[in-house]
Amino acid sequence: MRQFCLILLLAGMGVLLSAPPGRADVQEFIDYRFDMHKFSGLGGFQFLKIGQGARPVAMGDAYMAVADDINAIFWNPAGLTEIRRLAWTATYTKWLVDSYVFSGGVAWNTRTALGGVIGMSVVGFQPGEIEETTIFQPLGTGQNVSSGDIGISAVYALRLTDKFSFGARISWLHQTLYTFSLNQVSIDVGTHFHTGFKSLRLGMGLRNFGPDKRVLSSTFLMPLQYNVALAAEVFGQKGDPTYLTVSGETLYATDYDLRALLGAELWVQNMLALRGGYKFAYQTDSYSLGVGLKKEIAGDRALTVDVAYSKMQWFNAPIRVTIGGVF
Repeated sequence: MRQFCLILLLAGMGVLLSAPPGRADVQEFIDYRFDMHKFSGLGGFQFLKIGQGARPVAMGDAYMAVADDINAIFWNPAGLTEIRRLAWTATYTKWLVDSYVFSGGVAWNTRTALGGVIGMSVVGFQPGEIEETTIFQPLGTGQNVSSGDIGISAVYALRLTDKFSFGARISWLHQTLYTFSLNQVSIDVGTHFHTGFKSLRLGMGLRNFGPDKRVLSSTFLMPLQYNVALAAEVFGQKGDPTYLTVSGETLYATDYDLRALLGAELWVQNMLALRGGYKFAYQTDSYSLGVGLKKEIAGDRALTVDVAYSKMQWFNAPIRVTIGGVF
């Protein structure tokens, strides 16, 4: 009964967070949702939307409720309580139009009574060189425009009960826009809950929360996102030599409409992972595929290598390569 009440409480929080403030009338709420389209693409710090870690991306970004390894540091910090000791990860992404993204993270389970986990992560985005053009020199001035983004984060997660975990991440963000630069602080919070019904897990998170920024005469919205997700094993059990995990997720963003994510992961002999995912209501990308290899060294120590391919319209498909380890 206590677990059921907790699920209702979390779901209620989700409704309150996702509902627009001061919109009690149904028609006003519908009008509000239609008005959201005029904010499409107006969010700043867009590099925060780029998924980190080949494993979550190969599952179509439907990772909020899975969140059981070091990749949780980017997606749902509450999932870091699943780490037993020390874990690390590093990812390189060949992104769009000659740009690239790198990220890394490390987390350590302090093994306190509450199972506290501390961690740090970094994400950097570097676009390709762009030659400056002006009205009077449309073919170029001979000078290149420099830009880029970086985010450095500190994370803390704790296990409040044997089934419920909470995590938070605070990030310092820096963005260079030619001769301008922006600094920002954002906060992510997440929960991870084992419902007790078979292997069903519930994940919820609020990401990229922070004040809006203004550059010259333009105001940039933070790319705020709210996620609710479910995940469970539909074949075998987690930890078996072979098992299949399926996850589903809803994504509500301030600068776009409601989206849905679906992902799956099949482990074979606890060494080879086959992954796939699909995104609904996206204009650019749709499905993703990936593969992972895990090599156990001694005891429960292991090294992992993951690769993800994301299908995108109009652009070359991004490729992600991730290496990581557990010690």
